[in-house]
Amino acid sequence: MTMPKNKIFLAGLSFWIVATFSYFFSVQKGFDISPIAEDGLTSLLTAYIPVLVLAVFLLLYLTRKRDAVNWINLYSVKKSTAKREAWLTVVYLLVTQLILGLGFNMGLHFPGTDVYSTGSHYQADVWVWAITYTIIYTILPLIWLRGRGFSLKKLFGSFKWIRDLWIIIAYWAIDFFGPIFSGSTDFIGGISSSQYAQGIPLGILINTLGAGLPVVVMMHMIFIPRVAVLIDNKLTVILLGGLFYSVFSLFDQGVDYSSFSSGFTSFTYIVMTQTLVGMGKATFTVVTGNPFVHFITLHVISARVPFDTRMYIEIFRLR
Repeated sequence: MTMPKNKIFLAGLSFWIVATFSYFFSVQKGFDISPIAEDGLTSLLTAYIPVLVLAVFLLLYLTRKRDAVNWINLYSVKKSTAKREAWLTVVYLLVTQLILGLGFNMGLHFPGTDVYSTGSHYQADVWVWAITYTIIYTILPLIWLRGRGFSLKKLFGSFKWIRDLWIIIAYWAIDFFGPIFSGSTDFIGGISSSQYAQGIPLGILINTLGAGLPVVVMMHMIFIPRVAVLIDNKLTVILLGGLFYSVFSLFDQGVDYSSFSSGFTSFTYIVMTQTLVGMGKATFTVVTGNPFVHFITLHVISARVPFDTRMYIEIFRLR
Protein backbone atom coordinates (compact mmCIF):
# COMPACT_ATOMS: atom_id res chain seq x y z
CA MET A 1 0.00 0.00 0.00
CA THR A 2 1.45 3.35 -1.02
CA MET A 3 0.85 6.57 0.85
CA PRO A 4 -1.40 9.04 -0.96
CA LYS A 5 0.26 12.15 -2.31
CA ASN A 6 -2.51 14.72 -2.40
CA LYS A 7 -3.10 18.06 -0.74
CA ILE A 8 -6.17 16.92 1.19
CA PHE A 9 -4.34 14.03 2.83
CA LEU A 10 -1.33 16.20 3.66
CA ALA A 11 -3.57 18.93 5.09
CA GLY A 12 -5.43 16.46 7.29
CA LEU A 13 -2.24 14.76 8.44
CA SER A 14 -0.62 18.13 9.15
CA PHE A 15 -3.61 19.18 11.28
CA TRP A 16 -3.32 16.01 13.35
CA ILE A 17 0.45 16.43 13.75
CA VAL A 18 0.07 20.05 14.85
CA ALA A 19 -2.64 19.13 17.37
CA THR A 20 -0.52 16.27 18.74
CA PHE A 21 2.61 18.41 19.01
CA SER A 22 0.56 21.20 20.63
CA TYR A 23 -0.82 18.83 23.25
CA PHE A 24 2.63 17.66 24.37
CA PHE A 25 4.02 21.20 24.16
CA SER A 26 1.20 22.56 26.36
CA VAL A 27 1.70 19.79 28.92
CA GLN A 28 5.44 20.45 28.99
CA LYS A 29 4.75 24.17 29.52
CA GLY A 30 2.53 23.48 32.52
CA PHE A 31 -0.94 24.09 31.07
CA ASP A 32 -3.88 22.92 33.15
CA ILE A 33 -4.65 19.37 32.09
CA SER A 34 -8.30 18.41 31.83
CA PRO A 35 -9.30 15.01 33.29
CA ILE A 36 -9.60 13.43 29.84
CA ALA A 37 -6.13 14.60 28.82
CA GLU A 38 -4.13 13.06 31.67
CA ASP A 39 -1.40 10.55 30.77
CA GLY A 40 -1.66 11.39 27.09
CA LEU A 41 1.60 9.75 26.05
CA THR A 42 0.73 6.46 27.76
CA SER A 43 -2.74 6.45 26.22
CA LEU A 44 -1.38 7.24 22.78
CA LEU A 45 1.23 4.49 22.85
CA THR A 46 -0.77 1.74 24.56
CA ALA A 47 -4.26 2.29 23.12
CA TYR A 48 -4.55 4.66 20.18
CA ILE A 49 -1.47 3.81 18.13
CA PRO A 50 -2.35 0.09 18.35
CA VAL A 51 -5.85 0.95 17.07
CA LEU A 52 -4.27 2.72 14.11
CA VAL A 53 -2.01 -0.24 13.33
CA LEU A 54 -4.54 -3.04 13.82
CA ALA A 55 -7.77 -1.44 12.65
CA VAL A 56 -6.43 0.69 9.82
CA PHE A 57 -3.18 -0.51 8.26
CA LEU A 58 -3.59 -4.22 8.98
CA LEU A 59 -7.22 -4.29 7.86
CA LEU A 60 -6.42 -2.33 4.70
CA TYR A 61 -3.68 -4.84 3.90
CA LEU A 62 -5.86 -7.89 4.57
CA THR A 63 -8.67 -6.56 2.35
CA ARG A 64 -6.46 -5.03 -0.35
CA LYS A 65 -7.87 -7.27 -3.13
CA ARG A 66 -11.52 -6.45 -2.52
CA ASP A 67 -13.56 -4.65 -5.14
CA ALA A 68 -14.34 -0.98 -4.54
CA VAL A 69 -17.64 -0.15 -2.85
CA ASN A 70 -20.33 1.30 -5.12
CA TRP A 71 -21.00 4.36 -2.97
CA ILE A 72 -23.15 6.14 -5.55
CA ASN A 73 -25.61 3.28 -5.88
CA LEU A 74 -25.74 2.02 -2.30
CA TYR A 75 -25.90 5.43 -0.60
CA SER A 76 -27.68 7.42 -3.35
CA VAL A 77 -24.83 9.90 -3.65
CA LYS A 78 -24.75 12.41 -6.47
CA LYS A 79 -21.23 13.39 -7.37
CA SER A 80 -22.37 16.88 -8.38
CA THR A 81 -23.62 17.63 -4.85
CA ALA A 82 -21.36 15.35 -2.79
CA LYS A 83 -18.86 18.06 -1.83
CA ARG A 84 -21.51 20.50 -0.69
CA GLU A 85 -23.34 17.80 1.25
CA ALA A 86 -20.14 16.61 2.95
CA TRP A 87 -19.38 20.16 4.11
CA LEU A 88 -23.00 20.59 5.21
CA THR A 89 -22.64 17.49 7.37
CA VAL A 90 -19.48 18.85 9.01
CA VAL A 91 -21.08 22.23 9.72
CA TYR A 92 -24.26 20.61 11.08
CA LEU A 93 -22.21 18.37 13.37
CA LEU A 94 -19.97 21.17 14.62
CA VAL A 95 -22.82 23.61 15.31
CA THR A 96 -24.99 21.05 17.08
CA GLN A 97 -22.04 19.77 19.10
CA LEU A 98 -21.22 23.29 20.28
CA ILE A 99 -24.84 23.86 21.29
CA LEU A 100 -25.24 20.51 23.04
CA GLY A 101 -21.77 20.49 24.58
CA LEU A 102 -21.40 24.07 25.76
CA GLY A 103 -25.07 24.63 26.50
CA PHE A 104 -26.20 21.30 27.95
CA ASN A 105 -23.02 19.33 28.77
CA MET A 106 -24.06 16.58 26.35
CA GLY A 107 -21.36 14.62 24.55
CA LEU A 108 -21.32 11.63 22.23
CA HIS A 109 -21.10 9.27 25.22
CA PHE A 110 -22.98 9.62 28.48
CA PRO A 111 -22.45 11.49 30.81
CA GLY A 112 -21.09 14.07 28.40
CA THR A 113 -18.45 16.39 29.78
CA ASP A 114 -18.95 15.17 33.35
CA VAL A 115 -16.92 12.47 35.03
CA TYR A 116 -19.32 9.87 36.36
CA SER A 117 -19.28 8.95 40.03
CA THR A 118 -21.78 6.89 41.99
CA GLY A 119 -25.03 8.78 42.49
CA SER A 120 -24.02 11.75 40.33
CA HIS A 121 -26.57 11.15 37.57
CA TYR A 122 -30.14 9.96 37.31
CA GLN A 123 -32.18 7.84 34.92
CA ALA A 124 -33.81 10.94 33.47
CA ASP A 125 -30.38 12.32 32.54
CA VAL A 126 -29.64 9.17 30.54
CA TRP A 127 -32.92 9.20 28.63
CA VAL A 128 -32.75 12.93 27.85
CA TRP A 129 -29.28 12.44 26.38
CA ALA A 130 -30.25 9.34 24.39
CA ILE A 131 -33.46 10.83 22.98
CA THR A 132 -31.81 14.15 22.13
CA TYR A 133 -28.99 12.47 20.20
CA THR A 134 -31.40 10.09 18.49
CA ILE A 135 -33.51 12.95 17.16
CA ILE A 136 -30.66 15.26 16.13
CA TYR A 137 -28.22 12.73 14.69
CA THR A 138 -30.39 9.78 13.59
CA ILE A 139 -34.01 10.68 12.84
CA LEU A 140 -33.50 14.10 11.22
CA PRO A 141 -30.50 12.97 9.09
CA LEU A 142 -32.39 9.84 7.94
CA ILE A 143 -35.31 12.03 6.86
CA TRP A 144 -32.82 14.18 4.93
CA LEU A 145 -31.26 11.09 3.34
CA ARG A 146 -34.62 9.68 2.31
CA GLY A 147 -35.43 12.94 0.54
CA ARG A 148 -32.35 12.30 -1.62
CA GLY A 149 -33.43 8.83 -2.67
CA PHE A 150 -31.57 6.83 -0.03
CA SER A 151 -33.06 3.39 0.69
CA LEU A 152 -32.30 1.42 3.85
CA LYS A 153 -33.75 -1.67 2.18
CA LYS A 154 -31.27 -1.43 -0.70
CA LEU A 155 -28.38 -0.84 1.69
CA PHE A 156 -29.25 -3.78 3.95
CA GLY A 157 -29.62 -5.99 0.89
CA SER A 158 -26.00 -5.32 -0.05
CA PHE A 159 -24.46 -6.52 3.21
CA LYS A 160 -22.19 -9.58 2.96
CA TRP A 161 -22.21 -10.77 6.55
CA ILE A 162 -20.64 -14.18 5.86
CA ARG A 163 -17.74 -12.62 3.94
CA ASP A 164 -17.10 -10.13 6.74
CA LEU A 165 -17.68 -12.49 9.66
CA TRP A 166 -13.97 -12.97 10.34
CA ILE A 167 -13.53 -9.20 10.64
CA ILE A 168 -16.45 -8.91 13.04
CA ILE A 169 -15.35 -11.77 15.30
CA ALA A 170 -11.64 -10.94 15.40
CA TYR A 171 -11.93 -7.20 15.96
CA TRP A 172 -14.89 -7.50 18.34
CA ALA A 173 -12.86 -9.86 20.54
CA ILE A 174 -9.88 -7.48 20.56
CA ASP A 175 -12.00 -4.45 21.43
CA PHE A 176 -14.17 -6.23 24.01
CA PHE A 177 -11.51 -8.14 25.94
CA GLY A 178 -8.73 -5.58 25.49
CA PRO A 179 -10.00 -3.11 28.12
CA ILE A 180 -10.69 -5.97 30.54
CA PHE A 181 -7.31 -7.68 30.23
CA SER A 182 -5.45 -4.37 30.35
CA GLY A 183 -7.17 -3.43 33.61
CA SER A 184 -8.58 -0.19 32.25
CA THR A 185 -12.08 -1.16 33.41
CA ASP A 186 -13.50 -2.97 36.46
CA PHE A 187 -16.12 -4.78 34.38
CA ILE A 188 -15.38 -8.09 36.12
CA GLY A 189 -16.06 -8.46 39.82
CA GLY A 190 -18.71 -7.24 42.23
CA ILE A 191 -21.59 -7.64 39.77
CA SER A 192 -24.13 -10.43 40.02
CA SER A 193 -25.26 -12.55 37.08
CA SER A 194 -28.69 -10.92 37.34
CA GLN A 195 -27.13 -7.46 37.07
CA TYR A 196 -25.09 -8.55 34.05
CA ALA A 197 -28.21 -10.00 32.41
CA GLN A 198 -30.04 -6.71 32.80
CA GLY A 199 -27.22 -4.21 32.57
CA ILE A 200 -25.50 -5.40 29.40
CA PRO A 201 -28.55 -5.32 27.08
CA LEU A 202 -29.79 -2.11 28.71
CA GLY A 203 -26.40 -0.45 28.15
CA ILE A 204 -26.28 -1.64 24.54
CA LEU A 205 -29.80 -0.27 23.92
CA ILE A 206 -29.05 3.12 25.48
CA ASN A 207 -25.67 3.50 23.78
CA THR A 208 -27.16 2.42 20.46
CA LEU A 209 -29.71 5.22 20.66
CA GLY A 210 -27.39 7.89 22.04
CA ALA A 211 -24.06 7.07 20.38
CA GLY A 212 -24.10 4.10 18.02
CA LEU A 213 -26.79 5.04 15.53
CA PRO A 214 -25.82 8.74 15.48
CA VAL A 215 -22.27 7.78 14.41
CA VAL A 216 -23.55 5.17 11.94
CA VAL A 217 -25.85 7.68 10.24
CA MET A 218 -23.84 10.91 10.37
CA MET A 219 -20.36 9.51 9.71
CA HIS A 220 -20.83 6.20 7.93
CA MET A 221 -24.00 6.79 5.90
CA ILE A 222 -23.64 10.48 5.06
CA PHE A 223 -20.06 11.76 5.40
CA ILE A 224 -17.88 8.81 4.34
CA PRO A 225 -19.86 7.87 1.17
CA ARG A 226 -19.73 11.45 -0.10
CA VAL A 227 -16.03 11.84 0.59
CA ALA A 228 -15.36 8.42 -0.98
CA VAL A 229 -17.14 9.50 -4.17
CA LEU A 230 -14.95 12.60 -4.39
CA ILE A 231 -11.58 11.10 -3.37
CA ASP A 232 -10.26 7.93 -4.95
CA ASN A 233 -7.92 7.01 -2.13
CA LYS A 234 -8.98 4.87 0.82
CA LEU A 235 -6.44 6.19 3.31
CA THR A 236 -7.43 9.80 2.64
CA VAL A 237 -11.11 8.97 3.13
CA ILE A 238 -10.24 7.14 6.35
CA LEU A 239 -8.20 10.08 7.66
CA LEU A 240 -11.04 12.52 6.96
CA GLY A 241 -13.44 10.12 8.64
CA GLY A 242 -11.19 10.12 11.69
CA LEU A 243 -11.11 13.92 11.84
CA PHE A 244 -14.91 13.95 11.49
CA TYR A 245 -15.19 11.58 14.44
CA SER A 246 -12.96 13.84 16.54
CA VAL A 247 -15.55 16.62 16.10
CA PHE A 248 -18.16 14.16 17.38
CA SER A 249 -15.98 13.63 20.48
CA LEU A 250 -15.29 17.24 21.43
CA PHE A 251 -17.52 17.05 24.51
CA ASP A 252 -16.82 13.56 25.76
CA GLN A 253 -16.35 12.68 29.40
CA GLY A 254 -13.58 14.59 31.13
CA VAL A 255 -13.11 17.56 28.80
CA ASP A 256 -12.93 20.99 30.40
CA TYR A 257 -13.45 24.18 28.42
CA SER A 258 -13.79 26.47 31.45
CA SER A 259 -10.41 28.11 30.76
CA PHE A 260 -8.13 28.53 27.78
CA SER A 261 -5.47 26.32 29.35
CA SER A 262 -7.66 23.29 30.11
CA GLY A 263 -9.69 23.87 26.97
CA PHE A 264 -6.55 23.76 24.85
CA THR A 265 -5.38 20.45 26.32
CA SER A 266 -8.91 19.05 25.96
CA PHE A 267 -9.18 20.01 22.30
CA THR A 268 -5.70 18.89 21.28
CA TYR A 269 -6.02 15.61 23.18
CA ILE A 270 -9.37 14.85 21.51
CA VAL A 271 -7.93 15.52 18.04
CA MET A 272 -4.77 13.55 18.82
CA THR A 273 -6.56 10.44 20.09
CA GLN A 274 -10.07 10.36 18.68
CA THR A 275 -8.90 10.95 15.12
CA LEU A 276 -7.11 7.61 15.38
CA VAL A 277 -10.18 5.91 16.87
CA GLY A 278 -12.32 7.43 14.13
CA MET A 279 -9.91 6.19 11.48
CA GLY A 280 -10.33 2.70 12.87
CA LYS A 281 -14.11 3.00 12.67
CA ALA A 282 -14.00 4.48 9.18
CA THR A 283 -11.81 1.68 7.85
CA PHE A 284 -14.48 -0.97 8.47
CA THR A 285 -16.99 0.92 6.33
CA VAL A 286 -14.47 1.86 3.65
CA VAL A 287 -13.41 -1.75 3.06
CA THR A 288 -16.80 -3.47 3.52
CA GLY A 289 -19.39 -0.84 2.56
CA ASN A 290 -21.33 -1.93 5.67
CA PRO A 291 -21.75 0.91 8.21
CA PHE A 292 -22.72 -1.51 10.99
CA VAL A 293 -19.48 -3.51 11.08
CA HIS A 294 -17.76 -0.77 13.07
CA PHE A 295 -20.80 -0.59 15.34
CA ILE A 296 -20.28 -4.22 16.34
CA THR A 297 -16.49 -4.24 16.46
CA LEU A 298 -15.43 -0.81 17.75
CA HIS A 299 -18.46 0.75 19.40
CA VAL A 300 -21.33 -0.01 21.74
CA ILE A 301 -21.35 -3.81 21.46
CA SER A 302 -17.66 -4.09 22.30
CA ALA A 303 -15.75 -1.37 24.13
CA ARG A 304 -18.77 0.39 25.61
CA VAL A 305 -20.00 -2.80 27.29
CA PRO A 306 -17.06 -3.21 29.71
CA PHE A 307 -16.75 0.56 30.16
CA ASP A 308 -20.42 1.47 30.78
CA THR A 309 -22.20 -1.59 32.20
CA ARG A 310 -21.33 -0.89 35.83
CA MET A 311 -22.41 2.74 35.45
CA TYR A 312 -25.82 1.83 34.04
CA ILE A 313 -26.33 -0.83 36.73
CA GLU A 314 -25.81 1.86 39.37
CA ILE A 315 -27.93 4.52 37.67
CA PHE A 316 -30.87 2.18 37.02
CA ARG A 317 -30.41 0.42 40.38
CA LEU A 318 -30.48 -3.02 38.83
CA ARG A 319 -30.52 -5.95 41.26
